[in-house]
Amino acid sequence: MERAILFVSNNSKKMLGKLGMISKNYIAWDVQESDFPGGISTEDQLRFLLRYAILAPSGPNNQPWKFAINTSTISVYADLRRSLPFVDPSNRTLYTSIGCALANLLIAGEHFGFNYKLDFFPNGLESNLVADVKFKKSGTTVGEDLFPQITRRFTVKDNYLEKDLDELVLQDLQDFIDVPRFYLYYMTDPASKSAISDLVSRAHRIQLADKDFRRNLGDWLRTNWTTEPDGMPLYTFGVPDPVSLGFPAAFREFDLSKVVVYRDSGLIHGCAALAVFSSDADDKLAWVRSGILLENFFLKATKYDIRLSFFSQPIGHPLLREELTTMIQKGYPQLLFSLGYSESKRHTPRRNVDDVLLEESS
Repeated sequence: MERAILFVSNNSKKMLGKLGMISKNYIAWDVQESDFPGGISTEDQLRFLLRYAILAPSGPNNQPWKFAINTSTISVYADLRRSLPFVDPSNRTLYTSIGCALANLLIAGEHFGFNYKLDFFPNGLESNLVADVKFKKSGTTVGEDLFPQITRRFTVKDNYLEKDLDELVLQDLQDFIDVPRFYLYYMTDPASKSAISDLVSRAHRIQLADKDFRRNLGDWLRTNWTTEPDGMPLYTFGVPDPVSLGFPAAFREFDLSKVVVYRDSGLIHGCAALAVFSSDADDKLAWVRSGILLENFFLKATKYDIRLSFFSQPIGHPLLREELTTMIQKGYPQLLFSLGYSESKRHTPRRNVDDVLLEESS
C-alpha cells in the first residue's frame, strides 16, 4: 500500500495524509499553502515557513540543518553531526545545502507577506550559527514568486528525455542569478560533455577505490522501501526494487566505480546542457551564498519544467577541481550539474520540522 500511495495525485495527498496513509518519512511534502496560520502568533507563522525550508535539496539528502525561532527571528544552524568527513571534508557541500534551505525559507517568507533582514554568521565563521533571519510582516510579495516550485522540485539521477533546451530559456536562467562575484558557465557541445564526463569518471575511480569514502557515502544510501527520514532511496537512481535491497551494503564493501561511471556518463552525454557555478571566494559564506543562488536557479528551472542532476565528485578532489577551474577560467568551482527535461520522479524522504527545531537559540 505504501509504495502505491507515493504515486497518488497532489489532489489526493491532503486526504490521505489525514487518514495516516502517507508514509511518515514522506509526509513533509504534504504541506498545503492553505494551512498557513493567519491571525495568530508570529512564531507559529514562522514555524510554518520552516515546512518549506526543510524541502530543500542537500548533498546525499543528509539535511544538515537546525533551526531556532525567537519571536520574529529564525536562526539557522549547521548540524555538523550530519557531516561526511571522507566525502565532504571541508563541509563545502554541507554549507551549500544550508544555503538551499535558507533560499526556501526566504522565498516562503516573501510569499506569505514577510520582509526580512538576513545576517550571515553573526557570531563569526567558526560558529555553527549560519544566519539569523529577522522577519517583519509587510503584506506584500517582492520579486518573482518561486514559491509554487518548492514542492514541485526534484533532482534527476536517472536518464533525461531527449529534448533540447531553448537558448533563450538558458539565458533567462543565467540572468536570474546574475550576482557580482558569482558566475555560471554553460557547456552544451559534445567536446565539453566528453571532457566533463572524463573528469567525473576519474573522480569516481579515485574516490570509490577508498573504502572510507565508500562507507561514508554508503551510509546515506537507502533501499526503495526505506522508512528512514533522510538519505537517498535507490529508486532515484533508477535501481529496481529487488536490487535496492542489497545495493547499500555492496556499495560500502566493493568498488563499484565501473557501474557508477557508466551511469553518470550516460547522464552527462544525454543531458541538454551542463553548467558550472563558481565564485570569487571559497569559504563558508561563499558556499552558503552559492546554495541560495543554486536553489533560486533550481526553482526557476522547475518553473520551465527543467530538472537538474549534480556531479560533485571532481569538485571534492583538489587536483580535479583545479582542472575544472582551468576549463571555466574564472572563480572557484562550487557546483557542477546537468540540465534537461525529465519524467516526474518521486520525492526523497524528509525529516519533519519537529526533528530539526531547537527549543531556543544558543
